[in-house]
Amino acid sequence: MDKDTIFLVKTVYNASLMITDDFFIACKDEHGDLVTNFDLEIERYLIDKINESYPTFDIISEEFNPMNELTKNCFVIDPVDGTINFAHGLPLWGIQVAMIKNGKPVVAIIYLPKLGELFYANETGAYIIERPTGCEDEILTKSKKISVSKTESNRALYLVEGGDKFPALGRMNKDVSRHWRYYCCTAVNHAWTACGRLGGAILRKDNVWDYLPGQYLTKQAGGVVINKKGAHVVANSKEMAKLLVKKGKL
Repeated sequence: MDKDTIFLVKTVYNASLMITDDFFIACKDEHGDLVTNFDLEIERYLIDKINESYPTFDIISEEFNPMNELTKNCFVIDPVDGTINFAHGLPLWGIQVAMIKNGKPVVAIIYLPKLGELFYANETGAYIIERPTGCEDEILTKSKKISVSKTESNRALYLVEGGDKFPALGRMNKDVSRHWRYYCCTAVNHAWTACGRLGGAILRKDNVWDYLPGQYLTKQAGGVVINKKGAHVVANSKEMAKLLVKKGKL
């Protein structure tokens, strides 16, 4: 197992241990977007650990470095994706990080602590570790390879996240499938597409920390990725991806 994967799996898992049921909530803006102390504390922990081990790499992160841009060597961090779910006691939230090296994603982690599922991808494929304990050996012994589903687009579950989603869902409900869900967590949407539970998801936001880790995970699981301004798609097939872009983008 390569050292970059081991580093990120262990670091993200250790970051999750900071989380307790005792937290404070604040509004980030006038639209009611929430932030908790764990968004800030986990991001700071991840940044510190990355700076220790990869001092020459840049960092893009939701809370402290949102204006930074992708560079040849960098990390992308979303400390708590699905903060509103987290703040209301729903288990659908996760920590996600991706590593870019020499201009290409090489490792991505999505950890869903309350569900006990740690997903990761590297150049060998995409994997899940169920009920991780943070032990380095379990990366070798408990990792199970995952792949996208083969479900046809008219029967697959799909999601539209971000923006004014309801007009898009109305079109898709008519022209694609009535089998849609809405989890309010891109980390869940992408991880579950990669492991075959969902047929695809469209994110109608342009924050790179929201979509890059999950897109790499899905790609390494055999899925399809399409990026357009305002429409970032993961899917189990080219057909599904094209439908999501066409019907899901206003």
